[in-house]
Amino acid sequence: MMNTEGKTVIYKSYDNLYDAMYAKDILKANGIESFISDDSMLPLNPIVSGKSWGTKLHIFEKDIASVENILKEIKN
Repeated sequence: MMNTEGKTVIYKSYDNLYDAMYAKDILKANGIESFISDDSMLPLNPIVSGKSWGTKLHIFEKDIASVENILKEIKN
């Protein structure tokens, strides 16, 4: 069951769902809860929105340091 306590943050925005799912799976294997949102269809005109869009990995704010360490290890 997912912990609903604490503030969530967008940790990273990915260009594709595969990379985001890979990071999510790595975090899950290390006991860190996360979720993905994909707004690649919104907006249809990114210039108008002025925001970054794509597949976003959300984590709990309390896990930022752990996530950075875990994902840095798999990058090397």
